[in-house]
Amino acid sequence: MERRILGGKMGMILYLLLLIVGLNMMTPACLWASESPSGTGNKPVAGRSAPTDIKPEEEGNEDAFMKDLLNESSAGAIPRTDSDDTDKGLPVRYEGELVGSIWAPNDYDDDWHTSNRLDLKGWGEVGAIGVDGRFRLDYQDLEEKAKTRADLRELYATAQLRPPGMAYADIAVGKKMLYWGKGDEVRPIDRVSPEDLTALYFNDLNDRKTGRVGAFIDMQVNKKLRFEGFWSPYFEASDTPEPGDYFEPALLRKLVDGGITIDDENEPEDWSLDAGLGGRLMLSLLKADISLYAFQGYDPHPTYAVNRLGPDPFYGLPIVPRSVNATYPRMTLYGADIERSFGSVVLRAEAAYQTDGAWFALDWQNDPTLLLETPNGVVEKDQLQYVVGMDKNDLLIRNLFLNFQFLGGYIFDHDPQMVSSESQTGMTAYVRYACMDSKVEIWYRYMVLFEDNDQRHHFEIGYKPVSWAQTSIGAVAFDGDADTTVFGQYADRDYVYAKLKLVF
Repeated sequence: MERRILGGKMGMILYLLLLIVGLNMMTPACLWASESPSGTGNKPVAGRSAPTDIKPEEEGNEDAFMKDLLNESSAGAIPRTDSDDTDKGLPVRYEGELVGSIWAPNDYDDDWHTSNRLDLKGWGEVGAIGVDGRFRLDYQDLEEKAKTRADLRELYATAQLRPPGMAYADIAVGKKMLYWGKGDEVRPIDRVSPEDLTALYFNDLNDRKTGRVGAFIDMQVNKKLRFEGFWSPYFEASDTPEPGDYFEPALLRKLVDGGITIDDENEPEDWSLDAGLGGRLMLSLLKADISLYAFQGYDPHPTYAVNRLGPDPFYGLPIVPRSVNATYPRMTLYGADIERSFGSVVLRAEAAYQTDGAWFALDWQNDPTLLLETPNGVVEKDQLQYVVGMDKNDLLIRNLFLNFQFLGGYIFDHDPQMVSSESQTGMTAYVRYACMDSKVEIWYRYMVLFEDNDQRHHFEIGYKPVSWAQTSIGAVAFDGDADTTVFGQYADRDYVYAKLKLVF
């Protein structure tokens, strides 16, 4: 299909460029800041954690690039010191970002869409108890009707203990986000927190997350051994696209077009003592960081199964699907990751093995008799997923960063009547370059699944005229067979976008 040239849409891009010039003429005077923008940011307080999970490539470039302030939760508490100025000014400290985006697809429609987000993070102390919270307000007009949604992503209280023979033990209660795995964007282990998948290919993984309600423990035994665990008595499902949404799954659209109804979701009870239980053990061995994971609970991502059957008009057999619905099976997940630095090169690997709750659809659309033995149209199999990758700073030239990953998956005891193939492999690549004293950042992200030749290309160029603002323009392109369930189904939804981010 021939792509349309965006023509008049480029006027909006030119308008943004004029806005960039205007921002560059401004001075970074205090913009809604709770402290001077020239400072190094809010210092950690008792009960809060200091980031120890920052990737090596981020450590050397944190001041050079515009980072998402709310991208990762922190880990590893640092006691409050006399130099901490938390008590100065407001009793509650905060930081956040305001992001406004306009974007337009090439072939899907002729309209401009917008996705806007206000993200706030705050923390303070009530006596010896630390309180942390994150709030997000989203507005988007991706669908027929514009949507506004508020999400209290985190709100939890933390008490820090100092048991004998241990560095510290943090006990937290409330709603908190969990970040598992070492991979770049593709993290097989990171399946615990619910996500907003309605704008799946516009927001990164960490930006899609929301927290789990429960009790959390973080114990630092010594410099080489640490344990994190949680118990969640509350289930919250991920927010998934439906038929008619911008990123509607192609398979759901085919079912609706074929006269099959989408019934209400079959969710577990909101409050359940076994909604979720998990933990990870982190240790240092031979200069390598190793983590072991385990989780059992309800999967926040749905599996679509046949919900109602009707009789075949000729044979009278109950093999005609009338409806499907989203279900959330219980899953058992084990995983491990490892990371090791060799100078400017970082090697990492991650694997997740799922023994329960991995459901795969049978090809009942082509062979309805499969529903005689399996009325719900799905079968449960063990599944292995893995990622192996490397990072390189200053590749060939200064400030050029490369991340490369090989990824794969394997379904044990595979049934040839399943829609999914027995194995799937692919790769991701991410290249980033900064120049002009790090005011300009250019990056490109690529992902391909080899068996289906599903591809996604994402390019962006950003300009930071002042320390608290960044403007950027970019484009996303999808390629592959329209029948595939990853990128190919969105081949007509390539889009360009312009974005303005204000950090305060």
